[in-house]
Amino acid sequence: MPNNNDMQAVIDAAREGVALTIANPAEAPILVQANGEIVDLRSYLPAPPRKKGVVTVFDAASFNQVIRDNEGAGNVAIYLDRNPDKPAIEAVLNGNGKDGPGWGDFRARIEFRPTPQWTRWKGIDGRLMGQTEFAEFIEENIADIVSPAGAVMLEIATLFQATRTTNFRRAVRLSNGQVQFENIENTEAKVGAGQIDVPETITLSLSPLQGNAPYAVPARFRYRLEDGKLRLGVKLERLDDLMGRVLEDVVAKIERGSNVSVLDGRAPSA
Repeated sequence: MPNNNDMQAVIDAAREGVALTIANPAEAPILVQANGEIVDLRSYLPAPPRKKGVVTVFDAASFNQVIRDNEGAGNVAIYLDRNPDKPAIEAVLNGNGKDGPGWGDFRARIEFRPTPQWTRWKGIDGRLMGQTEFAEFIEENIADIVSPAGAVMLEIATLFQATRTTNFRRAVRLSNGQVQFENIENTEAKVGAGQIDVPETITLSLSPLQGNAPYAVPARFRYRLEDGKLRLGVKLERLDDLMGRVLEDVVAKIERGSNVSVLDGRAPSA
């Protein structure tokens, strides 16, 4: 690598239109004047003169590994953007700091990715479905429900499947926090009149982001009864609080693993 004096000599020569002859490109300055043009000889070096670019990872553990693997790149600063719709964490690995200025063009970022389970439940959040669709969704994702017990929710789903062709006459909120649906007998479908009790709230165990442990997510049961037809769904609750906790846990992992404090803000331009 050339030193600063070598580099300045090359720049001065280029400005004056002086042609330079390089005997060994591996030891050459980065910019030279050849045939009246400035030529970049970095591709002839045995290795790039410094690290740069953006490394994208998907969780805090991988992010910390990148930081540890590049401790010698320069001053490290980590920034957190708490935008609830699109949070971002970015590390500048060769930025400005107590050791002096840096180029700021070598970085690591976390690209947050939702888990498949989170994507499925978010996909029905607040949406009302027919009995069959609702029952099938509960059956397919029953492992995510921690309260009430899976056997209870499976029984509820089975009852909704059995009464899918019947009409309901009313829905009553009970004192125990459940909602009771009363269906009308359907002789053609061989379904007798009866009642289905559904909990007003359920608790899910979900990890919103890949690389994080599951969190308890409360969901409120929703329904609509119109002309005897029942539509059902769930509404995930306190999602802003949940995502705030998730980000704090990610920050804690990064600070423990990298020994660098995370700053609230956006990373400066390179």
